[in-house]
Amino acid sequence: MSYIPLLLLLASVLGARASIELPEPTRQLEWKDVNFLSTSDIHGWLLGHQHDTWPEPNYSGDYGSLASFATHMRRIASEKGVDLLLVDAGDHHDGSGLVSSSADASSKAEDIFSMLPYDIITTGNHELYIYEDALEEYRNKDRWNGRYINSNVNITIRADDGSFQSVPLGEQYVKFETEQGRKVTAFGVIFSFKAHASGISIQKPSKLAKEPWFLEAIKEKPDYFVLVGHMPARGETGEFGPIFDAIRKVHPRVPIYIFGGHTHVRDCVQYDDRSIAVVPGRYLETIAFTSSSLPQDDHEPLDVARRYIDGNPTSYKWHTNTSSQEFDLPIGRNISLALHDLAADLNISEPLGIAPHDYFLARHPYGHPRSVLTAFSDLVLPHTIIDKERNGTRVIIGNAGSLRFDLFEGRFDRNDELTISPFTTAFVYVQLPAGLARNITEQMNKSGPSKLVPSQPSTTQEEEARVESIYDDWMAEQWKDHLLSEEQDHLFDQDQMVIVNGRIPKKPRTMGFVTKDACPGKGDDIEHYPVPHYDNQPDFIQTPFPDVDDGEIIDVVSMDFALDDFLAAVNVLDPTIGLKEKHMKTYAQGIQINTVFGTYAKDMWQDGL
Repeated sequence: MSYIPLLLLLASVLGARASIELPEPTRQLEWKDVNFLSTSDIHGWLLGHQHDTWPEPNYSGDYGSLASFATHMRRIASEKGVDLLLVDAGDHHDGSGLVSSSADASSKAEDIFSMLPYDIITTGNHELYIYEDALEEYRNKDRWNGRYINSNVNITIRADDGSFQSVPLGEQYVKFETEQGRKVTAFGVIFSFKAHASGISIQKPSKLAKEPWFLEAIKEKPDYFVLVGHMPARGETGEFGPIFDAIRKVHPRVPIYIFGGHTHVRDCVQYDDRSIAVVPGRYLETIAFTSSSLPQDDHEPLDVARRYIDGNPTSYKWHTNTSSQEFDLPIGRNISLALHDLAADLNISEPLGIAPHDYFLARHPYGHPRSVLTAFSDLVLPHTIIDKERNGTRVIIGNAGSLRFDLFEGRFDRNDELTISPFTTAFVYVQLPAGLARNITEQMNKSGPSKLVPSQPSTTQEEEARVESIYDDWMAEQWKDHLLSEEQDHLFDQDQMVIVNGRIPKKPRTMGFVTKDACPGKGDDIEHYPVPHYDNQPDFIQTPFPDVDDGEIIDVVSMDFALDDFLAAVNVLDPTIGLKEKHMKTYAQGIQINTVFGTYAKDMWQDGL
């Protein structure tokens, strides 16, 4: 695609979104001696959130607008004579079409990601699931100018002499001086997860904290330490503690700034009065601004603050006091153009159909016509999972966890399809009596996907299910708190705000995150009301059951990912069958879950295209 059409495309996209009025912040950022902008778990959402259903417009800024924002913020910091560091805690792979549409898409997207110079960046678990992905990261680590830090991740490579060697994936640590002349010692860590590829080794943070090289690295007293890690600040998989404690033994009062990720939630906690740990959320929805004093007196606590900024140009411009003409800088424009060029090359922006409605993952219970799970089981699977060699009666049992995001009314493209489900899950079948088959899904839900979230996840799917569970609990808590509050000033009807008791709410707000963390003061930059969230969604769903007698033999189709749960349920219902994996056969060969919504759109959503 040539440069001029790309400019026109970018202008049309920005113009369309400009018509949506976004709320502006009302509180200035609290600039202090040391300031940070932190991101994590972007998962390829570099184009930003492109739909108009709330709260998506709150996160409509693309990576180019973030680059302009960060550059303006660096200018402001320099004018104020304070530090500003840009940090990222990993997980760039697996998510949107920019990183999931082809084998090399993530590498191309990473090249664009590196156009914005981060001060500290580390890896996430999604860069380590496939050896080739990790190797690509290692071979191209120089694009981060020595700031790609992996203190507890090694990769095995073939050396020039033909031998195999285990080497750090990036720098083990970095020491540098800020623009203001302050000395920083920084580490990049990841929790001790088990689902990494062969050829990758991960050292437990508790063992890392005892390594001679680590102890040597922390001997020298800096002005402050920075720990950037792909793990939460607290709770399960939150493993900053041993590293923090090791530093504290040597430097009891040196400030320690911690930036995490992985669980996709906004969070903040202080380990002591000379530290702060912040987690900024996911999908380029939040840019966390963290600030802190640097007191001269060791007895004085840090004066800290954090702000969760919604990722959109309205917030960015307000906080940098720039107009629409001033805000977009060459670095931002170049990144935005590169992203749209890549999207065109990957063919992920061509519309496949026009979705007639919003379908939500958790705003409605399963069975509701606007639930994406209902659309999946009642519309998409029956229409798309067809085995041309099998003409008999069938029922399809699907894994609800294979769907990852909402489906929005309007233009639907390959990027949307992969956002909903990037997985390559296929289908298998076995013939069983209908009377037995009609009880399998219920039995699977009764047992629950126990293999998905064990206490020590050891597969990609298990680890991802754990993250989804934590995020769902966080969203559910926001909604429950809202329902229990005494000042409800919104009702919800197909997600539109209406007047309550004949009056307009005192503070009209938009839908978004309502963060409750463990740090003092307010963290959310803009006050929102929470997204409706219905928990207790089923783990497994099925297509409408055929009208057949119980004795009739039918095809029972399962996703191969949920096969263990399927086999267990069948054998509980009828132990005499002894169903095993070897008894299952391929169904609808070549069809995978990451293409079914696009197929449905091309067949059924063509009106208005």
